[in-house]
Amino acid sequence: MPSWIEFRLGCQGLYRLAFLNRGFLGYFDRSSAGAVRSFGLALPLLPLFLWLVWLNLEQPLPSVGLYLTAKTVGYAYSWILFPFVILAAAQMLHRNQEAAGCITIYNWTSVLWMFLQLPVSLMVALAIAPDMAKLLHLALFVASLIIEGFLFIATLRVVLWQAAALVAIDLVLSQAVIWPISEWLGGAPA
Repeated sequence: MPSWIEFRLGCQGLYRLAFLNRGFLGYFDRSSAGAVRSFGLALPLLPLFLWLVWLNLEQPLPSVGLYLTAKTVGYAYSWILFPFVILAAAQMLHRNQEAAGCITIYNWTSVLWMFLQLPVSLMVALAIAPDMAKLLHLALFVASLIIEGFLFIATLRVVLWQAAALVAIDLVLSQAVIWPISEWLGGAPA
């Protein structure tokens, strides 16, 4: 689990990353120990994630407990699966030295996405300016793709098409594998 100082520095780094400032790299411990500690962010972010899931429920479910449990399992897989892809990509691209730093910062971006998604989800749940909320959601999605690509370019020192391929793999894993399976396991109607 990151210390308070590491959390504060990480948030400053995320701010710079959000504005595509390469200075973000200096705010994170990119060692193997930093990568391991970054997985500690999953636990404090879990209640926020479950709250976002709760806010986004649109229809009644047969078992809310089962649904939230399935989403929690999906959440765990979302933290575990893509770092293995980063390790494999780093190995293939001969960037083993950069893999731990990339995983560290990739995990830290979960803090950024969670706090950016929170106001948009609240707008949707409270039916405040639904068209504006949809537009903000789309803008946030596009920004997340761009920021993630920039993250891979800066941390793994890859070219644009390689970063785009990694972003696409992450998108397919999350949107076509992890979350649909968790929806199915949770008993959500198709």
